[in-house]
Amino acid sequence: MSAQSAQIPQHVSRDVVRDIDIFNIQSVNPDIHEAWRTIQNDSPALIYSPLYGGHWIPMRAHVIERVMSDHEVFINGGLWVPPNPEGMKPQIPIQADGALHRAYRSLIMPFLIGKPLRAAIEGARELAIKLIESFRERGECDFAVDFAQHLPIEVFLQLVELPLDDRLLLSSLAEVVRMPDPVQKLAAYAQMEEYVGRQVDERLANPGDDMISKIATGTVLGRPLTREEIIGECTQVLVGGLDTVASMMGFIAAHLAVNVELRHRLTAQPELIEKRIDEIIRRFGVAGPARQAAQDIDFDGIHIKAGDTLFLATALHGLDDSRWEDPMTVNLDRSATGTDYQTFGSGPHRCPGAALARSEIILFLEEWLKRIPDFSLVPGKPMVAASGSVTGVLSLPLKWDV
Repeated sequence: MSAQSAQIPQHVSRDVVRDIDIFNIQSVNPDIHEAWRTIQNDSPALIYSPLYGGHWIPMRAHVIERVMSDHEVFINGGLWVPPNPEGMKPQIPIQADGALHRAYRSLIMPFLIGKPLRAAIEGARELAIKLIESFRERGECDFAVDFAQHLPIEVFLQLVELPLDDRLLLSSLAEVVRMPDPVQKLAAYAQMEEYVGRQVDERLANPGDDMISKIATGTVLGRPLTREEIIGECTQVLVGGLDTVASMMGFIAAHLAVNVELRHRLTAQPELIEKRIDEIIRRFGVAGPARQAAQDIDFDGIHIKAGDTLFLATALHGLDDSRWEDPMTVNLDRSATGTDYQTFGSGPHRCPGAALARSEIILFLEEWLKRIPDFSLVPGKPMVAASGSVTGVLSLPLKWDV
């Protein structure tokens, strides 16, 4: 579906309509978080964009919190933004609700907590040090390409026991599947599903203790998963694990490059990294999940009808000055916790990889600032980012003295 405007439904008041293209937020400001903040400051609690078939965008924290937490009124099993093209398999467990969602989720959660999580973080720390040391003496790098697009992706590939040589193929496909063009999206998903299908067949023939094997041989609600369900869940696990953390790391690195006082404090007091990581994460939301209203509901006098789609820019929760004092500032004296912000969502659909992501960001900051405490942006080479269902950092040139 193109960005062409759809007809505005009768129940949508014209004073809440904004031609906001979620895939081109940087047209408002190259700094995507600044752009969202600008839109937020000029908007009511909810706005309606007629683009991509039409959808609501909650602008304020109290609306985002309600939509995220109330899984009975706001379901995941409905439309995406833009609506997924015909022929795409269900995105599992994202596009499931209730007992079925819990069953799908139970197949992957054991790999993202406890001993597997600790082992993944131990490997991630070793990899982070190796990556940083590979370019530290150069005095420059493209943070996105040389670091962020390696660390969380390679850790995740090890978690699901896929070849590290497939990193570039899978990360490039993950970039395309979150773009709005339906032809490109369907083609990328077809490639991803073909790849996943081969992996599933191998695990069914020789099942192991890895995540893909457990999904392929698992059961939900007392029955085996269908092949469509297996490939749908494995594909979504890959897409979800390949780019979100890398993008958040990019935004954090860019922020530290220009906020010298903050960077110096974290370097001088490294214990603050883990202690205040939730405040740092609060500032840099990147995910944009969707929900569908299951019944009519009002927010601040704005009427949503059953069947309406909502796009949740999680960044807006962390940028809302009605929820956070001076929200654009990373305040290391603020005691934000994981239950306060919505960067990873909340309720039954909270990001299953939140603990892994949080730990990876902590170790990135610890190991980077230990080795490269002073760095800056490269003049004339600005950060390149893209908005959408995941706001991504595509390039971030940095430099430092050696």
